[in-house]
Order: sequence, then structure tokens, then C-alpha cells
Amino acid sequence: MTSCVLLFDFDGTVSLGDDPVVAYARHLDEAADSTAALITRVVSRWLAADGRLAQALDGLTDADPAFLGLHVVDGSSDGYDAAQKLARLVGVTPEQIDAAYRRSRADLADGLISTHAPEGFASFLAAFPASAHRVLVSNSPESGLREQLEKLELARSFDEVVTDAGKPTGLQPIAERILCEHSVAPERLLSIGDVWVNDLAPVARLGAATALIDRFPVPARATPTVRAPHIEEIYPWLLDWARD
Repeated sequence: MTSCVLLFDFDGTVSLGDDPVVAYARHLDEAADSTAALITRVVSRWLAADGRLAQALDGLTDADPAFLGLHVVDGSSDGYDAAQKLARLVGVTPEQIDAAYRRSRADLADGLISTHAPEGFASFLAAFPASAHRVLVSNSPESGLREQLEKLELARSFDEVVTDAGKPTGLQPIAERILCEHSVAPERLLSIGDVWVNDLAPVARLGAATALIDRFPVPARATPTVRAPHIEEIYPWLLDWARD
């Protein structure tokens, strides 16, 4: 019998490192035919500053195109959101944006991008009660994600993996389907992720618990049950919640 359901986001929660986002920005620059690599430059500075505009602008003058670009991406929910905002500004089409994302996932599948799991993450997942149902839910296609799970030594750490999830709109029906299949009440579901709008808000509306990894500034409307800049800081809380 399943006692609780835990939904884990992938990028920025389970898979750490900025190289996948930078690869995405690079492919967007290729689509924009940007010889100055503006998207890559802006996104790299934004990530290095953890989304804090003042830090990202340090050393730039207003004559530098990156100065305006950083103002455009200010307030983005994560590096992917920042890259998309700037790409749209410079005329990259929705189809090209999607193709750039798929190419960055192909880079992951080919082992061209470096990532790492949170410290002690496999042991943390193994410490959950046997009755807990651990689900990885990602917008990533299966190609790239499966290879990364192998590389991170997490391929057998989840009870279920959902790819091409279509978050944010796709998350609630995914959660409802899993709750129904396992006869679990919404209050015994916990979603863990780094983007409030994508990973947490859709299930918070169901009455689920939420854990926000808040590396980047978050909107004032975000009301997670628990939050921390790094998931390792809330391992004890998450395990206690599952054992309650």
C-alpha cells in the first residue's frame, strides 16, 4: 500500500550544474544567427549571479548589449526562462526555441554536458519508507534524461519516471493520475522543485505539500510548505514528512 507520493523535478533539483542551460542558450544563438553569442553571454552572467540583477550587471556599461539583455531577463524563474525571454526578443521563433531545447537534450544524451546530483542524493532516496512512491517528473524528453540518470547513478532510484510532462499545465493531471492509481489523498503528495510556477503551484492547488529549491529569486505569490537554496538542507524535513 502506498503511503505517500513524492514528485521530483529534474533540472535544478535532481540534476545540478549550469552546462545544460548554457548549451540551450548556445543553440538559441545559432538559431538567431548571433555571431556575438548574446543569449549565451547574458544567460551565463545571470546564472553566475544566481539571478540577482545587480550582481549580473557588475562591470558592464549601458553601451554593452548584455546590459539591456540582463534587464530583459530580470525576474526569470530559471535559466531556461531567461534564455527563452531573450530569444523571443531577438526574433527566434517558437519552433526554433523548441528545436534548440531538443538539441541541448541530445547533447546530454551524447555525454557532451557535465552535470551532477546533489550530495548524497541516492542514499537520501533510498532512505524513504518502502511505502513511499518516488516519481521523477520532467519536461525533458526521454532521450537525454535516461542517459543522465545512468550517469548520475540514479537510474534505479525512482519508482516511476515521467518525461515530456508539459509543466506547468501538465503537472496537475499527472499528479491526479498517480494519486488515483495509488489511492493516495492529495495531502499525502509532496512536490519538490526549483520553479514555483512549473513544479509546485499546480499541485499546491490540490492541497499537496511543496518544497521549493530557491536558488533564484521567487515571486511573492510563492507559498511553499518548506524552502531552501539547496535540497540537501531539507533532506531531514522531507524524510520526516514521508514517515509521518
